[in-house]
Amino acid sequence: MRILQFIYELAPGGAERFVVDLCNAHSALGHEVTLCALRDDSKANNGFYKNEIGENVDYINLKIPEGLRFSNIYELYKVIKQVKPDVVHGHLNLVNYIFPLTFLFSETRFFHTIHNDAPKEISNKFEYIIRRFFYSRSIVRAITISKDTSFSFQQFYKTNKYEEIFNGRSIPRPTNELNTVKKELQKSGATAFVHVGRFNKQKNQEMLIAVFNKLKNNGYNVELYVVGPGFDSPEAKMLKEKAGSNIHFLGPKHNIADYYYSADAFCLSSIHEGMPITLIEAFACGCPAVCTPAGGIKDMIVNGVNGYVSENTTEEAYYKSLVLFFESKDKIERISLTNLFKANYHINVCAKNYLNAYKKNGKTGFNTHKNSSAGINYRATV
Repeated sequence: MRILQFIYELAPGGAERFVVDLCNAHSALGHEVTLCALRDDSKANNGFYKNEIGENVDYINLKIPEGLRFSNIYELYKVIKQVKPDVVHGHLNLVNYIFPLTFLFSETRFFHTIHNDAPKEISNKFEYIIRRFFYSRSIVRAITISKDTSFSFQQFYKTNKYEEIFNGRSIPRPTNELNTVKKELQKSGATAFVHVGRFNKQKNQEMLIAVFNKLKNNGYNVELYVVGPGFDSPEAKMLKEKAGSNIHFLGPKHNIADYYYSADAFCLSSIHEGMPITLIEAFACGCPAVCTPAGGIKDMIVNGVNGYVSENTTEEAYYKSLVLFFESKDKIERISLTNLFKANYHINVCAKNYLNAYKKNGKTGFNTHKNSSAGINYRATV
């Protein structure tokens, strides 16, 4: 099968991380895979994951400017003409470029992964009408990534024409910096937490900082290591000024696995999510998690077994979950988390489910919802 994946850029982020892993997995299974990024990968962090693209994956960087322009759509048209794919798969809001191209390539199957809560992915009513038209007629086949995402998609677009495929990740490998990171995180004897995510209101990092300040003020020996880009903006700098001396901002890291393996726990304070790649990475590295119940998170975490999920996204609720972790952290077996990952979230499991969706024939072959991830039982495999 010839597969073409489109994404804006390869900057640090869950969707970007996922696309690279998916391309590599499909290539390893013998398929012809092309990954096309729109934004100039020489600027800022746009090419952050570029060096992780497999050698058998063809990579195209269009270096086109931001904004929905006809000329940009034409550039994608030329790529499809060149690659001649059986499947075109778009991610994030790039799907807006793809809609008009579906009429020009009638033999090609088009897909779009809904990486977040469905209403969060659109900016106006016109965009909603366009998406509903293409999704409900399976002109572009929608892929949801969690039970929560599926529910939001059904409710928002009033259609059950989608495929539910849980996110996956290749196994994050520790680097030769692991011992250095481990010494850094364990030097004070404090309980070390790692938070991985870009600076964004969705991640609710203001609440996260407030909670860790409160933990310290209440006598808990705790350190928080924040890994991710975007903390150099004026708004982020104001947040950093509120952070206590036990909170450390490290910027983006290529050796992220070293932090999961070295930390006592991973924490995520998001207001909304799809199925976070960072949480899957934590499981893969045997790192317990303390998270808010955003999106698919509440289905992924079993309190006291593989971590803790708070009752809601408030500061009070999240603080309580962190205290619960302190009281029983030794009861969570890290090996059980890696087993959970291998059974449910390994990229090979995910990649095969995507291939099953791709292989449905014809424009009308993508019928009403059938859960590709059926049979997964989080609680049974922890």
